[in-house]
Amino acid sequence: MKFLASFIVLVIGVLPSLAQTNSISLTTLNCYWFFNSEEIGTTGETPKTDQEYDLKAGHLIGLLPTEAPLLVGLQEIGNGKDVAKLVHAANARYKRSYAPLFVQGRDTATKQDVGAFFDTSRGWSVYGGPSRVSDLERELSKHLVVRLTNAVTHIDICVVHLRVPRDADGKAKQVEQNRALLRWCMRHLAQDPKANVVILGDFNENKVGSLEQSLAVLFQAKPPMRDPFESLKTKITTHAGGGAYDRIILSDAIVKGLNHLEFESVSIGRHSRGRGDERRLYTDHFPVTVRLIEQ
Repeated sequence: MKFLASFIVLVIGVLPSLAQTNSISLTTLNCYWFFNSEEIGTTGETPKTDQEYDLKAGHLIGLLPTEAPLLVGLQEIGNGKDVAKLVHAANARYKRSYAPLFVQGRDTATKQDVGAFFDTSRGWSVYGGPSRVSDLERELSKHLVVRLTNAVTHIDICVVHLRVPRDADGKAKQVEQNRALLRWCMRHLAQDPKANVVILGDFNENKVGSLEQSLAVLFQAKPPMRDPFESLKTKITTHAGGGAYDRIILSDAIVKGLNHLEFESVSIGRHSRGRGDERRLYTDHFPVTVRLIEQ
């Protein structure tokens, strides 16, 4: 009887864990001029020495969530070497096997670019490879597209860094960038309304929930793209200056859980290192993370 009682206790303890579903997370982080200064540095805000470069890589990875993300999108890097440096730091922190994702963009004004890295040990893989696409090539000098696949589904992900609407026609050009993103989304959603589509990055857009925001065109699609921030009831801040520039936009299918993935939560990794002299060796942006349940 003692053995039977122990067995029942063991089974009761195991059942909840068997009932749990897996989850993955996607994160985006603007790295604030994380360039190798000897090769690309064009501003006083880049690391000055190899030691500072290594130090900043560790600092940036230290700002990411405690739980290892499946994919991290990056903005304000310079080239593939910068992604590789962050991958090295991420592997050391998380004890995972991250792989870099990078295709050189065409921004000549700032020489900034976007990239990503993803965890190869979670049952997901890259279909084909990271790329730039014709839907976005003209309007978005800084973008990266990748498809992640597993045994039952796939996610089409676009990492972006949109322009700042500071000059006379800046707002109109920013709207055109979002219209290009809409075309990219609809290429997937027209073929399959249940497609898992994600856009993440720095949108340089601050009006969460407003029809006046440039990315509002994405939410007017049929089916629409959705902003997880609208599920939060607090003030949205993803930048040390108080803005909400960094976003992760999800297809309607992900929010509703129609295709083996379902939105669970969104979080912002606020930190105190984004102001003053510390900013150069950290970043003035906060990482944004969405958690998705794998069904």
